[in-house]
Amino acid sequence: MAEEANVLSCLLVPLVGRRLIVPRACVAEVIGLGRLRLREEGPPWLLGEVGWSERVVPLVCFEVACGDPVPAIGGRSRAVVLRSLTGRLGRGGMAMLCQGLPQLVRIGAEVLQSDTSEPGPPGAPILTRVRIVNESPVIPDLEAIEHRIADLLEAAGAVAPA
Repeated sequence: MAEEANVLSCLLVPLVGRRLIVPRACVAEVIGLGRLRLREEGPPWLLGEVGWSERVVPLVCFEVACGDPVPAIGGRSRAVVLRSLTGRLGRGGMAMLCQGLPQLVRIGAEVLQSDTSEPGPPGAPILTRVRIVNESPVIPDLEAIEHRIADLLEAAGAVAPA
């Protein structure tokens, strides 16, 4: 039982050119993009909104937030709905565009190492990169992304859903 306490359930989220790793507890659901509405104004990393449950949540493109181009949105594209960490986006939280289905992994401290070989671009919402066996996923700064979205919505006079 003590071994279980030292294991973290995470999702490896596939993007174009990288993978994110987020704690499973942060993820509400992985959904299709059937109810996607793209934005015409605003920063390019905030793609639009996607319908989830009875709500509409902002859809973020992590690649664009890191300075990369907007990836193609195709049949394998999904949205990972993330719970609000700060409360500024209400109960709905936000969604992040991904390319394919995330993979559930259980990680223990013995396989997790810091990887400073490729720091992210300046201003990118990246906490750090870690090394897990044979790959180096990125840990996104979800709080920073959430604050950016909330600031934009407040500036536009929009109110985050309760």
